[in-house]
Amino acid sequence: MEKIKQNKIWITILVIGIIVIGILLAMLHQQKQNSPEAQSSSYVSSAKASSASTTVQDKNNEKAYAKKAAKMSRHVIVMDDGYYFTNWGEKDFQTWANNYLSMSEESRHKDGVQESFGTSSIIKNSRSTLSYPLDSWAQDIKDKGTPSDYFATVKKFNKQYPGVNPDNIKK
Repeated sequence: MEKIKQNKIWITILVIGIIVIGILLAMLHQQKQNSPEAQSSSYVSSAKASSASTTVQDKNNEKAYAKKAAKMSRHVIVMDDGYYFTNWGEKDFQTWANNYLSMSEESRHKDGVQESFGTSSIIKNSRSTLSYPLDSWAQDIKDKGTPSDYFATVKKFNKQYPGVNPDNIKK
């Protein structure tokens, strides 16, 4: 009888020990899952999936933008403050540049000398700040025939800027 009592006590201690060890192992496993290392691998896989999804969406957008651009027949110019449709053609730019460069420096560099190039954006010279951006525009047009960021068609603009929705070009 005495041996059975001792065996029951040892069996009880053994069962309680196994339960405690099981609980400790479960807590350790939970702690490992919440560790920064475990979360970073989850974050990396999530970021990769998101990036892949964004890339596919960007490609689909570019295809849609190219289709829109192919149907549009307007001129586009990139100004400091955005993309604009312009009603100016190559000849208009050349005429403006020739007229501007034929003016005296005094006349060109007065406050208030400005040009919009057929857009709603205005570029101004300023004697007070000694800023004369129109000089650069005129020289660029004289050297190249048009401004550097002028596109005769929306399709040509789209080839240079495939991620820009033609519907977002300002008028």
